[in-house]
Amino acid sequence: MPRRILIIDDSDDLREGLAIRLKAEGFDVGSFSTGDAGLTAMAEQPFDLVLLDMVMPGKDGIETYQTLRATPATRNTPVILMTAYNSPDLTDEARRLGAFAVIDKPFEMNALAPIVDHALAGRRG
Repeated sequence: MPRRILIIDDSDDLREGLAIRLKAEGFDVGSFSTGDAGLTAMAEQPFDLVLLDMVMPGKDGIETYQTLRATPATRNTPVILMTAYNSPDLTDEARRLGAFAVIDKPFEMNALAPIVDHALAGRRG
């Protein structure tokens, strides 16, 4: 059974590009533009990994992440946070909250792939 990856990002282009690439690599992918839609999908059927944008309208990445961590079924799901607005404070906060990694946008898929592999294997890299 393929590993399931959930993408939550308000950028249609980024979501679609990631989904295409991850599906080509054999992953089952869910893709949503809001934190609430992603959380609903996660509640209906668990995912093995979440790629989560930090800045979105409505429920932002930190709020979405905190909800994932507060829910017993998703508490241990690795989350990779993606942001175009990174700062040392944001990275520190994300790590303090337990995010697997923070990746700066824009990024090359080749840079994301090893982080995804490490997250799914349960090791920090």
